[in-house]
Amino acid sequence: MTNVDAYRQMLAQPWGKIQYEITFSQLAHLENKEILDFGAGFGLVSQFLSQKNKVIAVEPNADMLFADDLQTFTKLHGSLDVLESFADQTFDVICCHNVMEYIKPQERQTYFEQFLRLLKPNGQLSIIKHNPVGKVLQAVVFSNDTELAQDLLDGKEFHSQSFAQGNTYSMEDLIQWSQMSLENYLAIRTFYSLQPNEFKTEEDWLEKMTKIELAVADQEPYKDISFLQHIWLRKK
Repeated sequence: MTNVDAYRQMLAQPWGKIQYEITFSQLAHLENKEILDFGAGFGLVSQFLSQKNKVIAVEPNADMLFADDLQTFTKLHGSLDVLESFADQTFDVICCHNVMEYIKPQERQTYFEQFLRLLKPNGQLSIIKHNPVGKVLQAVVFSNDTELAQDLLDGKEFHSQSFAQGNTYSMEDLIQWSQMSLENYLAIRTFYSLQPNEFKTEEDWLEKMTKIELAVADQEPYKDISFLQHIWLRKK
């Protein structure tokens, strides 16, 4: 069950804003594309992309999807049922950000089969996923919660303040489910997930941290230890 209020409050904080600043930077090259944003939430990514692209947002939570009636992209309420209603090879790009963790593991491949069907030849899939390594680092360093870290290492479910219980998955799982080629992967939240929140309210924190996060986003080992990973796959 999604806690809409908790998620909205998080987005209003500096650490909520920076995550989207980084994401927008990594999507800014997309222009003149037919894009599906699956699991669009409040539509922040959809609104950004709709400035230069044609975007359809699909979201199962109506309260989130229709929270802002000033947004200009197409909104469809639903989930797998909506995916199944689209014609083959409809989209150049599909975005699925922080979604698959909250879908039952045994059902995930069904969604990726739909993504593969819906992408045009040479189309791209943009996935933002939790990185198990980064989650363990945050549990120990930021939260000082070694029990949570051990649970994550043991592959147990994690709990989110805003969303339901979830499970991480590996990049290898993703490639297998999608049957697509890995183009690249980028870091999101390499450093700021490890900082105390009191630093994050300083006047120039957002600008400085965004700059350093973007500086390492495509560098190893930083993108291997980030809390989130932005993975780009291409249809073969």
